Parts: sequence; C-alpha cells; structure tokens
Amino acid sequence: MDFTSIEFYTIAFCVAMGLLGFFLGQKRTKPASSHIDALDLEPAATDSEQDTGTIKFTAADDGSGTVTIERRGMRLVDGETVNLIATIVDDKLTIEEKKGMVSAFGGSGRMMDGKVVVGYIPADVKVYVRYESSVTGQWCKFAFKNTPRYFIEREMRY
Repeated sequence: MDFTSIEFYTIAFCVAMGLLGFFLGQKRTKPASSHIDALDLEPAATDSEQDTGTIKFTAADDGSGTVTIERRGMRLVDGETVNLIATIVDDKLTIEEKKGMVSAFGGSGRMMDGKVVVGYIPADVKVYVRYESSVTGQWCKFAFKNTPRYFIEREMRY
C-alpha cells in the first residue's frame, strides 16, 4: 500500500474517527445518588467482646422494594448515634457508618445493635455492596439482589 494512495488515507481516517468516538463517546454511568439514614439503636442481646460484628440485608417479603439493614456488634457510649451514608452508582453501592452525635461522656460503652429500612436499592438488580464502618474500623463486601424474601448476612472484618 502506498502512503500517497486514496485507500491509505480512507483507512487512516476511519481508524482516527473510531478512536475519537471511543475516547469521546458517551459514558454509560448514571449519576450518583446519595442517602443518609440514621440507625435505630438498641442494646445488644449479648455484651460480649468476642462479637466481631455482622451486617444483614433483608429484602421485603411483599415485593415493595424496601430493604432492612441490620447491624450488630457496635460498642457505643450512651447518647451516641450512628448514621449510614450510602452512595449508589449503577450497580455499585458504598455504605459508610459514621457517628452522628458523639457523646461528651467517657466510659467504655456497651454493645449496640442498629436497624434501618431503606428504599433506594434497585429491585431485581444485583448490586455490589461495600460496607465500611468508621465507628469500628471494620468492613465487608458482598453482592445483593433485592428480590422478595432474599437476605444475606456477612461478618465484618478488620
């Protein structure tokens, strides 16, 4: 093939337009959506130091699309609250646990469990969840599909 031929320039033009389209093409991600939810806290059934903490996601039985998030095994001082900050982009959900109100009182605290019902996890779509706790320094990862009666429970790790 000759560098001065029409065929060479036609092929070069098509390759250049293909590369330009690839790099400047539309992104297929939806805009991020963020949510803040407060955990409803109650004293844990056991006050054991052995409890490493667990997270449980349970889809509603009635198909309403809501999901109950249960968190067990957080050591908190009286008066402290915990919020979940959730960010979802396409099929990736990141949830971070943060203290909402820090108690002015010292002490070792006690083991608490938390629960919240959320409605922002898409139905019938597998979502990849990363759950991080800045309260305890623990985290876990799992996949969850919001279909009726589906649940998943994972142990948090350091």
